[in-house]
Parts: sequence; structure tokens; C-alpha cells
Amino acid sequence: MILENLKLRCYRNLTEADIAWNEHFNIIYGQNAQGKTNLLEAIYLLGHLKSFRGARGNELINHAEETAWVGAVVTQGVVKHRLEIGLQKNGRNPRIDGKTVQKLSQFLGYFRTVLFTPEELSNVKGFPAGRRALLDRAILQTEPAYLDRVQEYDRVLRQRNQLLKQQADDFQLAPWTEALVRTGSRIRHDRQVYLKRLLPHFCQVYREIGGGQESAGLNYSIEQMPLEQLTAHLAGALERLALREKKLGLTLAGPHRDDLDFLVEGRSLRAFGSQGQQRSFLLAFKAAQVMDLEVQFKEPPVLLLDDLASELDNRRQEGFFNFLLNRRGQVFLTSAQTPLLTEPVLQTGSFFKVDQGMVTATSPERG
Repeated sequence: MILENLKLRCYRNLTEADIAWNEHFNIIYGQNAQGKTNLLEAIYLLGHLKSFRGARGNELINHAEETAWVGAVVTQGVVKHRLEIGLQKNGRNPRIDGKTVQKLSQFLGYFRTVLFTPEELSNVKGFPAGRRALLDRAILQTEPAYLDRVQEYDRVLRQRNQLLKQQADDFQLAPWTEALVRTGSRIRHDRQVYLKRLLPHFCQVYREIGGGQESAGLNYSIEQMPLEQLTAHLAGALERLALREKKLGLTLAGPHRDDLDFLVEGRSLRAFGSQGQQRSFLLAFKAAQVMDLEVQFKEPPVLLLDDLASELDNRRQEGFFNFLLNRRGQVFLTSAQTPLLTEPVLQTGSFFKVDQGMVTATSPERG
């Protein structure tokens, strides 16, 4: 999968741009607060229809304008598609090959990206919701219909919680409990299937990044079992917790309360991991996504790396870039200082300097 070009109009501080990209490494560099991450965000938007920084639609539009526009040509195998997103203060208008898209799940899959940002490091030691979101976003890349299942579960969960707060009787709760069990057990099954498939890739990449000195693992909080048993397991948990749920007015079991434990040398990364191990772990998770997507769809996704060089020591950076250099696939990397990058990347990449919202193709600036 290749992003051939990118066109922008009035997107944040990027007033106008028309950029042709390298099919392998693209290094986006410049001083801080010039628009590097805005450019990466616009690329991400084309694959996900939302900002990875949680920005609302009106925040993506230049403050002096009423609308903005992002467009690109992407290649899947030998097939080209034209993706466009018109942004207005109160919404957005996505189009594929000139046709308006009605549902988000219809847009997903035309342009697959895997993103690393320094902000995601907080998920390693933070609250379980961040780790669940990390996992769910990865699954979504392989199966856009997963979004519909998650949205349906969220709708059922909100309604069931509302009934619990209203002290609804068992007759009123029953259909919503049944729907929660059905949708929730399927989400747990999807997560377990994905993690089982991802784990061999993940373990391989972590060893490569760390120079073979450590092993790593992933542990989902619900024991792996067939879908039928997951359904019975969730139904039983809700039955046991029924009185407590009514007292608290809250659903106490389901995939919205699950967690993903990150392990290094068999020990929890949250409790014992160093900063270098946390960064290596997250990068290995992202790289494993890339490998899995390549297996599933016979072509690699586009990898987006925001300010990666400043997040790794020299040994881990060299290990990760060696992994990238030995694989095919398009990479976009932002960096405040190009000399921090390894020499093979400097030799093979194309460089784009961002200065006060202007993007210019240039040559690397070596220190």
C-alpha cells in the first residue's frame, strides 16, 4: 500500500500543499511547532476519518477559514483510489473515487496505516482503557466490521447502565443483558483471536529491537476459550454480580473492563519496566501490526512514526531501523533533527522540510 501524493488546503497551519512521496522512507523534519505532526495527522485522517490527537473537526480547519480539504491517491496492489475529505465546522464529507461515503466502516480499509506517537507511551503504564484502545485500533485495521460491533456494544452498555441507575426490574434488564452478553463475548473472542495471531510477530520484533537480550509477551485478562464458552463465562459473571450492579448502577463485567498486560522477561512492564523497555515494547507492538497486516492483505500498511528518534537510545534505534530497512513498505517519520537518524535511513529516504506551515522537498541536513 502506497500513498502516492497528498494535497491539502487550509488544514491547520498548512495553508496549501501538493506533495509526491517516496515509496519507502519519507522524513518530515523541521523545528518544533512548524506543522510536522499536522502533516502526519492529515495522512492518518485519510485512513481513519479522525485525528489521532482527538481533535474535533473544526480544530482541523485553519482558524481564518471556514472549510478545509485533504486529498490523496493511494495504491493497493495495482489498483489506485482517490480519497478525499472535505472538512466543515460542523462535520466532514469523505469521498472515495468521487463517491460520498455514508458510514465510517465503509471508508476503512482503503488506506491502512499503523501509527506510533510518544503520547501512546502513557498507555503502557496508564489506565486499562488506553491499552484496550491500543488493541481495538489494531483489530480495526484488519477487520473494519469490528467497529460496528464495538459501537453496538457501547450502545447496549449505555442503555443497560441507564436502566441500572433507574433501578429497573429484571424483566426490563433481561433483553439488554442478553445483548450485552452476545456482543461482549464476540468482542472478547475477536481480541483473543487477534492476539494469538499477533504474538509470534511481536516476540520476534521485540528481540530484534533489543538485540536479542530480552523476551516479551502479551497477556489478555480473560482466559482464551471458544466463543461459546466466552458467552457462558460473561453470562455467569453478570449473574453473580447482579445485586452489586443494581446497588452501584453500573455494569461490572464485559470487555469494557478487560485489560492487556505487557510482559518483559515474564514480569509486568507496568510494575518493573524501564523507559527504554516501554518504548521498545510499544514499537514492537506496532511493528507486529505491520507484519500481521502484510500477511492478511498481501501488502504492508503505511507506517507513521511521530518524533521517533528522540524516544530511543542508539542501540534500540538502530535495531528498529534495521527492521524497517529489511522490509518493504512505506514509512513516514517526523524528526526535529535529521542527524539523529541512522545513516542508512539518511541515504535512502526523501526529505521534506516543514517551516511555518510550508512543506518543501529538500536534502537532509547533516550535523
